[in-house]
Amino acid sequence: MGAKEELQEKEEACQSTEEYVQLAKEVVAKLSDKKWASDLFDEGADWAETADDFVMLAGGVKEALEDAERAKQYLGQAKDYCMNVQDFVNLAKACTDMGDSDSAREIFVAAQAKCVKVQDFLSLSQSVSEVLKDEALAKETADKALAKCSKPADYAGFAKSVIEVFNDKKWAKAIFGQALEICKKGDDYAATAKGVMEVLSDKKGAKAIYAKAQETLDSGTELMKLAESAVTDLKDKAYAATLYQAARAKLESGDELMKLAASVMGKLADKSLVLDIYRSAGDRFSKYAEYIKLAKAVLKDTGDADFAGQLYRQAATTGPDADQLVSVAAALADDIGDKSGALEVLRQAEAAVKTVAEFKKVADAILKYADEGDWTAEVKLQLEKREAQPERYKEFVKQEQECTTAIAMANLAHEVMAATEDAPYTRKLYRKAEELCRYFSEYLTVAAKIHADLGDEEWARQIYADLEKKNPDAHQINTLAEGILETLKDEKWARRLYAERQKACRQEADYARLAQTVLAKFNDEKWARDLMTTAEEKSTDLAGALCTAAAVHDTFEDSQWAASLYRKALDLCSSRADFELLAAQVLAKTGDMDLLRQVYTRAEQKLTAAADLIDLAETIARQFSDKDWSRQVYTKAEQSPDAGGLLYLLRASLADTLNDCQWISRIRAKMAAAR
Repeated sequence: MGAKEELQEKEEACQSTEEYVQLAKEVVAKLSDKKWASDLFDEGADWAETADDFVMLAGGVKEALEDAERAKQYLGQAKDYCMNVQDFVNLAKACTDMGDSDSAREIFVAAQAKCVKVQDFLSLSQSVSEVLKDEALAKETADKALAKCSKPADYAGFAKSVIEVFNDKKWAKAIFGQALEICKKGDDYAATAKGVMEVLSDKKGAKAIYAKAQETLDSGTELMKLAESAVTDLKDKAYAATLYQAARAKLESGDELMKLAASVMGKLADKSLVLDIYRSAGDRFSKYAEYIKLAKAVLKDTGDADFAGQLYRQAATTGPDADQLVSVAAALADDIGDKSGALEVLRQAEAAVKTVAEFKKVADAILKYADEGDWTAEVKLQLEKREAQPERYKEFVKQEQECTTAIAMANLAHEVMAATEDAPYTRKLYRKAEELCRYFSEYLTVAAKIHADLGDEEWARQIYADLEKKNPDAHQINTLAEGILETLKDEKWARRLYAERQKACRQEADYARLAQTVLAKFNDEKWARDLMTTAEEKSTDLAGALCTAAAVHDTFEDSQWAASLYRKALDLCSSRADFELLAAQVLAKTGDMDLLRQVYTRAEQKLTAAADLIDLAETIARQFSDKDWSRQVYTKAEQSPDAGGLLYLLRASLADTLNDCQWISRIRAKMAAAR
C-alpha cells in the first residue's frame, strides 16, 4: 500500500478535529499536497465543537499551509465557542503566539464577562500580564475583582495577586486597609493579619490589626479565637495570653469559661492560667453535672487534686441521689485519694437511699472503701437481709422457665452466682445449660463459665473431654484447645489435640496453618518447622509451593528457606501467568533481585510465544534496566514462529523499551512486506 492510499484510508477513519488536523499535517509532510490538506482542514472545522478545536485548526493551518489569514479566521470562530475564562485565555495565548496581539487583547477584554468570582478576575489578570505583557489591561482586570470582594479572605487573595502580578506593595497595603474596614469577628481580623504577614511580610502591621481587634471586639468568644490565631499565625504566646485574659473578662457563663480554659491548654499549655480560669468557672456553677464535668477537666488538664476534690465535694451539696453520691465517693477515693472525704459522702449516700438497687450500690461502695469494723458489719447484715427476700428468687425462677437456649441459661446461672453467691442453685442452672447445648461453641462457653463461677475444674474438664469424643473438625479442635489452654492451663492436653489435628492434615495449607498455630500457642519452633517441612513436601503444584513459601517467610522470617522454596517453584511454572505470579511473590516477600533474575531467566528458557517473550522483555527492562538481556529476549520474540501476526506489537514495544530506530525500521519493513 502506497503512502497516499494509506493516508486516504486514515481520512475515512477520522472522527474528530484533532484527527483531521494531524492528517492534514501528515499529507503536507509526506505528499506536499496542500490542496488536499486544505480540504482536510475544512473537514476538521466541520467537526469542531470547542474553542480548543479551532485553536488547533489555526495552529495547523499556519504550520502546514503557512496561511496566516486563514489561521486568523479560525481564531475568530474560536471566540464564539469559548465557554469559560480558561478558554478565552488559551485563545488569547494562541493569538499572541501567532503575532496577533490586538486580537489577543480583545479576547482578554471579552473574557472579563465570564468572570464570576474574585479568583476568576485575579487569575485572568495574571494571564494578561504573562501572555500579553499589558500591565494596564492587567490592572484594569484586577480592579474589577475588588468589587467582588465580600470577606477579608477575598481581599487577602486580591492583595496576594497584586504582589505576584504587579509587585505593588502600596496597592496591596491599601487593599488590606479596605479588608480591615469590613472585619466583624475574630476570624476576620485574624485572616487579615495573616494576609498582611504572608503577603507584605509586615509583622508590625499585623500586630496593629490584632490591637485594633482587641479594642473593637466585645465578645469573649471572638477574643478567644483571636488569641488562638495569635499563637498559630503571629507566633506570639505572650500576646495571646493577654488576649485570653481579655476574653476571660468578657465571658459570663461557666461553660464558656471552660471552653476558654481548654483553648488556653491547647495553645499555651499554661496550667496556672488554665486553673485560674477553671476557678472562675466554678464560681458560676451550681448544679451537680456542672461540678462533676469541671472536676474531671481540672484533674485532666492541671492535675490539681485539691481543687478537683473541692469541686467533687461541692457536687455532693447540690442534693444528688444516692447513685450520684456513690459516683462522687468513688472519684474522691480513686482519683483524688481522699478516702475520708469519700466515706463522708457515702454516709450521706446511705441516708439518701430510696430503693433496694440503690442500697446494693451504696453497700458495695461502703464495703469497698471502708475499713473492716462496725459500719461494714452492719452493711453486710443489711445486704444479706435484703437479698434474702423471696421476691428476688421468684424473679430468678421466672427467668429460668423462660430460658430456652444454653447460653441464656448459662447467663442466668452467672447472674445468680454474681448476685447471691448461691453455688448450689448456680450449679443446677449450669446443669440445665449443659443439657440445652446443641452446638460445639455452646459447650465451650458453658464449660468456661462453670470454671469461672464455680471453680469446678473437673466438670469443665469432663465437658472438654466429651467434646473431644465428638470427632471435631480442624476449626473445632483449635477452639477446643484454646478453651483448654485459657480455662485449665493444660498445655499437655492442648498439645495432644493439635497432634491429633496434625493427623487430619491433608494439604500443604493445612500443615502451614497448623505450624503457625503451634508456634503462636506454644512457641515450639521445632514442631512448627517439622510441620512446615511436611507442607513443603506436600507442595506439588505452583499454588501450593507459593503458599508454603509465603508461610515460611511470614512465620519464621527464614529468607533462605523461603528462597529455596521459590527456586523449587520454578520447576512448577509452565506459562507466563505462572512466572508472573512467582515473580510477584518473590519481589513482595523477599525483594531478592538475584532470585528474581533466576525466575525471569527460567521464563526466557521456557516461554516460546511471541507475545509472552515481548512481555518478558519489557519486564526485564523495567525491573533490571538490562537492555542487553531485554534485547536478547526481543530477538527470540522476533524469531518466534507466531511473530508474524504480532509485528505491530513488537514494533511498539521496542519503541517504548529500547527505542532502537534501526530495529524498528526493520520490523516496519517486514510489516510492509507482509501486506
